Amino acid sequence: MSKPTRDQDPESLDVVDGVGESCATFTPIVAARMRELAPGDQLVVVSDDASAPDALGSWARLTGNDLVETRDEGDGRYRFVLMRC
Repeated sequence: MSKPTRDQDPESLDVVDGVGESCATFTPIVAARMRELAPGDQLVVVSDDASAPDALGSWARLTGNDLVETRDEGDGRYRFVLMRC
């Protein structure tokens, strides 16, 4: 099975579900999953932590990855698409 790439629909990507967790808890999981990806592959992260937009944006910049999309789902949840660079 091939890994998702930047050309694939984000709905078909692997998801890290961080709902109910703080960024401090799920960021190491995100980091581990990102290391498994090839450059250009994407990962979806779902969170209900209010600090997640800032935290994941900062994490992406610090690690040299791209935060491709941030979406407020309107129910207290955020959906992010990260791309490994």
